[in-house]
Amino acid sequence: MSNRSTVRVIALLVLISTALFGSRIHAQVNPHGSVRTYKTAHFRIHFPTELDSLARSAAVHAEEAWRNLSTAFPAPAGPVDLLLQDNVDLTNGFAQTFPSNRITIYVLPPVALAELRFHDDWLRLVITHELTHIFHIDQAHGLWRVGRTIFGRSTALFPNSLLPSWVKEGVAVHFESEFTGSGRIVSTESRTVALAAAHANDIQGLDAWSAATTKFPNGQIPYAWGSLLMHAQAKIGGDSSMRKFANQTSTFPIPFLLNRAAKRGFGRTFSRSFAELRDSLSVAVAKADSSGDAVWQSVSRGAELGLRSAAYPRWLNADSVEWTASNGREVTGLYRAAVPKAGTIESALVNAVRVSRRNSLDVNSPAAALGNGASVYSQYDYRGPYVLRSDLYVHDAHGDRQLTRGARIVQPDVRASDGAIVAVQLLAAATRLVRVSATSGTITPLATDPKSEWTEPRWSPDGTRLTAVQILPTGVQRIVLLDTLGALTHVVAESRAVLATPAFSPNGSRMLWTSDRSGSTQLETADITRANVGVDTLSRADAQVASNVSASVYQPSVSPDGTRVVAMLYRVNGFTIAVSPLDTTGAPVRDSWYANDVAAPDTLAAFVGTSTSYHALRQLIPRYWEPLIGQARDGGNNYGATTSSEDILGRHSYSAQLSLNPRTSEVNGAANYVYAGLGLPVIGVSFSQDWDATFRITDSLGAPLGLIARRLQTPAVSLSWSVPHIRWGANYSVGAQYEMRHFTSDTDALLGEPGSALRKGTRYPTVFVSGGFGTLARGGAGFSAEQGFAVNGSVSLRKREGVADSESWRSVGSLRVFQPLPLPGYARHVLAFRLAGGATDLHAPSSFSVGGTSGVQTDVVPGVSIGDPARTFPIRGFHPGVQRGVRAVAATAEYRAPLSIIARGAGLFPLFLDKLSINAFGDAGRAWCSSTIAVQAPTLCEMPGANNGWLASVGAELNVDLALQYDVPYRLRFGFAKPVAAPFGIARRPSLFVTLGSFF
Repeated sequence: MSNRSTVRVIALLVLISTALFGSRIHAQVNPHGSVRTYKTAHFRIHFPTELDSLARSAAVHAEEAWRNLSTAFPAPAGPVDLLLQDNVDLTNGFAQTFPSNRITIYVLPPVALAELRFHDDWLRLVITHELTHIFHIDQAHGLWRVGRTIFGRSTALFPNSLLPSWVKEGVAVHFESEFTGSGRIVSTESRTVALAAAHANDIQGLDAWSAATTKFPNGQIPYAWGSLLMHAQAKIGGDSSMRKFANQTSTFPIPFLLNRAAKRGFGRTFSRSFAELRDSLSVAVAKADSSGDAVWQSVSRGAELGLRSAAYPRWLNADSVEWTASNGREVTGLYRAAVPKAGTIESALVNAVRVSRRNSLDVNSPAAALGNGASVYSQYDYRGPYVLRSDLYVHDAHGDRQLTRGARIVQPDVRASDGAIVAVQLLAAATRLVRVSATSGTITPLATDPKSEWTEPRWSPDGTRLTAVQILPTGVQRIVLLDTLGALTHVVAESRAVLATPAFSPNGSRMLWTSDRSGSTQLETADITRANVGVDTLSRADAQVASNVSASVYQPSVSPDGTRVVAMLYRVNGFTIAVSPLDTTGAPVRDSWYANDVAAPDTLAAFVGTSTSYHALRQLIPRYWEPLIGQARDGGNNYGATTSSEDILGRHSYSAQLSLNPRTSEVNGAANYVYAGLGLPVIGVSFSQDWDATFRITDSLGAPLGLIARRLQTPAVSLSWSVPHIRWGANYSVGAQYEMRHFTSDTDALLGEPGSALRKGTRYPTVFVSGGFGTLARGGAGFSAEQGFAVNGSVSLRKREGVADSESWRSVGSLRVFQPLPLPGYARHVLAFRLAGGATDLHAPSSFSVGGTSGVQTDVVPGVSIGDPARTFPIRGFHPGVQRGVRAVAATAEYRAPLSIIARGAGLFPLFLDKLSINAFGDAGRAWCSSTIAVQAPTLCEMPGANNGWLASVGAELNVDLALQYDVPYRLRFGFAKPVAAPFGIARRPSLFVTLGSFF
């Protein structure tokens, strides 16, 4: 298909912004292995064979959720594909409406996520949440429905997908709790986010709730605030209000007139309801007793700036603590700080020291018994391109060594006497407690209840017993005591609430943990010497409130002398690591937040069915088409269509387009198919046909003799491998293509004698290999790669069949290097360097070009692009292709600096400004040919002596990181470039430019 001025025509006056910024969620799943399918009335449940019993439960929960949601929304047509996967040690799920309705769930119980910890049946909860997205986003009425009828499931024709994330997630969170009795509306985490903002007098409006925000808590913002507001709207509007609202947003041609839709659906605008929510939070804060904040003291200077995320502060000794964190400026790491003495003022504190890097947030457990200042920690890494697993590592004076491999171990705790490790092992849809040998890594499961979820184990100080959190199938959570083999001996605390991170006092007589049964997560404590022999529950009078902070407190640990506690305080701008005295005189704990009379889910009938082998064909049937209009080679137009699809596993994916020139009956087209069912390599096959050129033939006097048309046909195949890791990654590909050139003419004599090259056509087989290796990293708030390097290269060999000495080679390589600078700002300042080079020979089909701005191109409407493409040899301030040749080199040096975080939008208009940064740059490069090659290959080279010399420019850019359609991130670059060196005849005029994406 010709790419010259191609325009995909979308009917129905779809707004440019909705066509541009509609998006779908994607996450990598494992396409390899044996997969089976259960069919139900409304679902196709796909699962690896080892998840059979879970798939049966999913079938029951999915049909129940369908029945419930059918009372709230019109039911979508056709079966929903639901995939269960266990290839990553992360809790997640996502829904897709393109190319068909699909749900993917990673089957790890959310035992480590505070916002998801309150659940009765986690699988039921996540299925209900994701199916709500399907019911909500699938809707289309009015002109949208007409468009869907004509064009099918085009991504531009899902109006509810164009709503802000806080609306979509707010709707889904509302119904996850409405239909399960648990989840995030019932629990306290969204309230914690809101109250922290209210206490800081920093409640941000609806325009700040973008999923693309850099402001803490980042992607959690639309869930927390959106759920609070959408739930409030549903209570105001009544049972049918969600249906009315969704009908409004999926009917009116402009879906982002949100107040209009809210008024008609709920009877009240979002702006008014938010004002009431803000006022109610302010009143709650004014009435609240937050005197408990005063006893907490930050551990290090600057701690009040907040940590983007943090985990598990532990006492290293009586005078210092360690914790893992991501502070926004640096990649996740282990931090250490001296504990301040009572009364120490902030200005007298010192900054925490970053000890080492970590791949993920988890416990760093001191292991004195192992010697050499040892500690044991968990972090995840890739074990292949589709598998992410957590393992244990030991750090000591000799460095770090990996203790387990692919064992899925998290939350380790080391016994002081002998270094024995207790930890949590993640399983398919379950967790269990295990013992791990610190020398061999041998894993021994403990005898814990397999029907419960287990998390956060700790040794007692004398090493004779354990504590952990037990989450029962009913949703009740317990703090329990176990013997060293895992037998349950005592229940210290029990509630239908979130109980977490139990810790012993140094003498083992008292326990401390957190609970949110009061309405926010606070410390609780109990004297465990009063527990009776046998499995017994301490009375509520035996558990005491041990904190009264304004928002929430998490993951406490008691000091070696038993007098103080270190923990994480939730603040509006992040977590603060702080210490306070251990309070054992608080009031008795009372369950005052969660209703005690909420019944557990009804027992559902067991699913009875027979699984079949997984088949992708039904999913690959084209579900949409988009019209194409493009310029033909003869100056007319081509007319055609395009479509694509893939299966839920990602084993098969394809795209195809076809167009016709009605004046000449010439057919252009392209098809691409990718198969990932082997895992590795990923196989790509493509074919294209393009009537791409017209040659005018003249006689010796210049009189026209006729026209010759050229048709290109190019089949190609490639094999690709990837080797991902958290700290480094590599990829490489090999492939071949076969270019066939055919020529036709209305004047047959122009094609020459029988057997001429024009009559036979020409053939150009090509083979290529490419690869890359990189170690790039950046902090959570970073605006650029900040450290490491990346190298990429490719080599190809091309030959013209039947012509001796026609081989042509082409090689291109690039190197990028990034060095952070210790300067202030929301992210690190960076020195960035890029060097690229290329070489080819005089038989090459094209030369290298130098000049232009590099960036990213995107479609305003499909086929109409804005921005600049990524260029191999860019030099800002010069036109693209200002120089060409068979050799080329380009280099760039940049200084990149953060400016500010804005994190605000423009009311309810679909535009969000996140952050600003600047960079100063210098570019230099050239392309050239030797004098001999310039004469021999005039199509590749300038005339000898023309445009020969270096090009160079300097300038600066303002980078605006923003989100369009509320949540879809883009970078807009405003730049100024001044050429400082150029050959004679090339202008050196300063220029301004605007483009998208990063320069490199």
